[in-house]
Amino acid sequence: MDPFNITISIEEGKIDLNIHPQEAGTYKIVYHGGLVGEIFMGNGGENWEAITAEELEPGGFPVYEYDETSGHQDILLDSATVQEIGKEITRVEMGLN
Repeated sequence: MDPFNITISIEEGKIDLNIHPQEAGTYKIVYHGGLVGEIFMGNGGENWEAITAEELEPGGFPVYEYDETSGHQDILLDSATVQEIGKEITRVEMGLN
């Protein structure tokens, strides 16, 4: 599958993310050209789980570093954000966007 874009809502507002599908059902999450992390459906298939960019091999992507002067959001892959990203990935995969 080719990379695609999603928009999610977090407390600070809406943000656009670029999703890069990988082998074995994982997805690299890119924000303003920097790798935020990777998400995948956890064991049991009910909840999405995440690995931060610092725990991954970036694979050609620079790691996203928050700069408060940039006007970009500080994205944390907390449980709520990960589930929101996963929900939007599922919508795209099912053709619901």
